[in-house]
Amino acid sequence: MAPMAKHEPEAAYTVLARRYRPVGFEEVVGQEHVSTTLRNAIREGRVGHAYLFAGPRGVGKTTTARLLAKALNCEKGPTEKPCNACESCLRIQQGTDTDVFEIDAASNGSVDDARELRQGVAYAPLRSRFKIYIIDEAHMLSKEAFNALLKTLEEPPPHVKFIFATTLIHKLPDTIVSRCQTFDFRRITSSDIVKRLKQVLDGESLKADNAVLEAVARAAGGSMRDAESILDQLLAFKRKDLRPDDVTALLGAAAGGRVDALVGSVQKGDAGGVLSALDAIFQSGVDATAFTDQLIDHLRTLLAVKACGRGSSVIDLPDALLDAADRQASGFTLEALLYHLQLMLEARQRLKDASNPRVVLDVTLVKMSRASDLVSLQEALRLAPPGPAAPVAPRHAAAPVEDRPPVRPESEEIAEPPPPHTGELTVPALAGAWHRVVAEVKQTSPIPGALLEAGKPTKLAGDEIEFSLPRTFGKFNVDQLDIPRHRQVIEAALHRVFGRRLGIHATLQRGGPEPESAMFAKSAAPPERDLASDPGVRRVLDAFPGSKIVGIE
Repeated sequence: MAPMAKHEPEAAYTVLARRYRPVGFEEVVGQEHVSTTLRNAIREGRVGHAYLFAGPRGVGKTTTARLLAKALNCEKGPTEKPCNACESCLRIQQGTDTDVFEIDAASNGSVDDARELRQGVAYAPLRSRFKIYIIDEAHMLSKEAFNALLKTLEEPPPHVKFIFATTLIHKLPDTIVSRCQTFDFRRITSSDIVKRLKQVLDGESLKADNAVLEAVARAAGGSMRDAESILDQLLAFKRKDLRPDDVTALLGAAAGGRVDALVGSVQKGDAGGVLSALDAIFQSGVDATAFTDQLIDHLRTLLAVKACGRGSSVIDLPDALLDAADRQASGFTLEALLYHLQLMLEARQRLKDASNPRVVLDVTLVKMSRASDLVSLQEALRLAPPGPAAPVAPRHAAAPVEDRPPVRPESEEIAEPPPPHTGELTVPALAGAWHRVVAEVKQTSPIPGALLEAGKPTKLAGDEIEFSLPRTFGKFNVDQLDIPRHRQVIEAALHRVFGRRLGIHATLQRGGPEPESAMFAKSAAPPERDLASDPGVRRVLDAFPGSKIVGIE
């Protein structure tokens, strides 16, 4: 057998995100506010000792930190435009400079690492002007490590600069943030990403349509590094005749036309069309989670167009897609889009534990298609027939049986209520319409209705009615009218009859017959009588000679 031929190892391939990393502040995309401030600080000699770069992933935090290091240590510097030709610039660009330390806090975040860093700060740089520490993912440092750095960070030696980079600034202690100059990095707009991707393709001697680059930019979600990684992957998949569908197929998402067809079926209330469109999407091999995220983003865009208008800065779409989104959003109400987004967000959570993601999406999307059958709360209240106010009972106790409203036969016609009383409100006017108050209250609460029927209004002081019950009633009956749920029913009836907010204060009538309680008290102690003269008692004594009855001597 002939020996296997030996092949020389090919040169390692460098991905686009590294090969086209910015080498000057002017090349940083979408962060002009940061670049301008740093360049001015370098030019005017106002460079701080500690910086904090915060923002989403892939927007240029670490790249800007390296550019700042080059600008400070360049042989022609400090300068806002590093030469990128001296030994210091080249070593920093390659990540091999001995005076620029790039530390990953995720794997070097212990207190021992912080102490070692603090000890190294005391030594002067070997070759460069400054010793620079770039601490990436700074929020991963432990609490003890932060405490160990506090004093050094506040008063470092003049030859030391700190640059912290983090995606989660809220996890950093305030004591650290207050010792740094903080720069907030923004998400990069799709238009800026497309411009940069065109420069990258020019460097690769390749071309792609704007629609393809716009699809890549939208998939990147504001991250330049993600956009360059997707483009790199796309070029490995297909170098010529690229189409937007190639991007969605590569990322496991659904084609834009299929998403539009699905949302159109939801808008029409076509449950069958929704299921058919979803089946076509899944037949193309789309991942359920990726599709759910894609649909949530699409609905969010429609919501923004509906709420803010197509010209708003919160919408980041090219004109062609913006026209389509505007047309589609016009077919939904704002409330419907909020409802659809809420359902999709709930489905996104359920997908994590679902054994069959397809069922979760089927149920959610069909429910979305039936949204037109729902009635808003305002509409339900408008359509509800008017009725008497029901008493509000405590949640922990059921209403007594006698207080429940009577059930009317379905055939009984409900007469229109008479209009409220007009004219001056006096005690005679109250008495004249009191039967209407009694009738209103009896519809829902028979007990207070019967008590109101037994008494009469006797005085009107402002908006307070004094109501008197006969002396034959006791304090228990007065207290019945003062129960909050009874009082609420009575005051609602007074408002319907007299057209005013009136209160009621119940009392017992003065004078007249004694109250029932006093009668019971007297009957409990009957008058004394002579038992010995009673014929019945005498017969008992005669039948049992020698017997003695208590009370008879």
